[in-house]
Amino acid sequence: AVDAVYFNGANSDTTWLVCGTARRKNNLVNGFLYLKIADFSDCLLFSPRLPDTCMWQTDDELGWYEAEGLRLTPVVPMKKWKIEYQGVMRFENDPSQEMQVKLEAFWTTNLPYYNFATDMDPKSVARAMAKELWSREYFQNLKKYHQTHYEHFGTLEGTVHIDDHSFSLSVDCMRDHSFGDQRNWKNFHRYIMHFVHLENGDRITVGVICMPVTFSWLEVGFITKSKEKRNIPITFVDFDLYQHGEQGNPPTDYALQFRTDENMYTMKVRVVSGPEFYIGQESECRIVEQLCRFEVNGLKGWGAAEWQY
Repeated sequence: AVDAVYFNGANSDTTWLVCGTARRKNNLVNGFLYLKIADFSDCLLFSPRLPDTCMWQTDDELGWYEAEGLRLTPVVPMKKWKIEYQGVMRFENDPSQEMQVKLEAFWTTNLPYYNFATDMDPKSVARAMAKELWSREYFQNLKKYHQTHYEHFGTLEGTVHIDDHSFSLSVDCMRDHSFGDQRNWKNFHRYIMHFVHLENGDRITVGVICMPVTFSWLEVGFITKSKEKRNIPITFVDFDLYQHGEQGNPPTDYALQFRTDENMYTMKVRVVSGPEFYIGQESECRIVEQLCRFEVNGLKGWGAAEWQY
């Protein structure tokens, strides 16, 4: 079983925060924190266990999204969360250099969430299912490996203390929540997800997932129209995984197209930073997190791409 919460936030100045806690059985939490404060350094700070993400909860931490100094707390359901961290962080380019970091921030939103189980466009799901060999086992696997997964865009604001320095934190931020009976990373072949914040206030999630036990080719995503406070499902993604980073090195300058029932979009991606980490007690899953600059139909944007191997 798994119960995972994840935050990924950025702004136009390339300040960046990525953190997550995935609660598993036997006190295991797959947890991590990346932090880049533009006013402090161009270098990325990361939590001390990285690239390993196996954290262990104490008995007092059980039942919370918390381990080893990182704590994610729901305050108002679907409206407000608190993110806290207190402990050592290290520089990406010099892991021997340690900084004492205290983070306290609140994620808030007035936007609608997007539930991938109920809000996806039927055409993209039907297209994915049509590519598979149907059998009793196939449909049993669809049921067996189903997870509830939703994503929710908002803003994250707070304060970061790094040694004797204090900085304000203000980023556009996506939160997601996944839970289910099964999460075996060995079932995944690859995926790519983009989390984009545009200068007009709109937000985008778009990607392709290859999990052969259920869908070997699933196009996913949505656009949050901030002014209208509504989500629009993405119906088609023109991006071939086998042509991009198949040998383990994700591209750093590329483009893709996708569409909804209303519009076609062309998105350019340029990577600023790309740390990586491993998930699983056997380190069976490798994740590359990329801080990115985007351009979508002429609009500038910022955010992240996440590649799974």
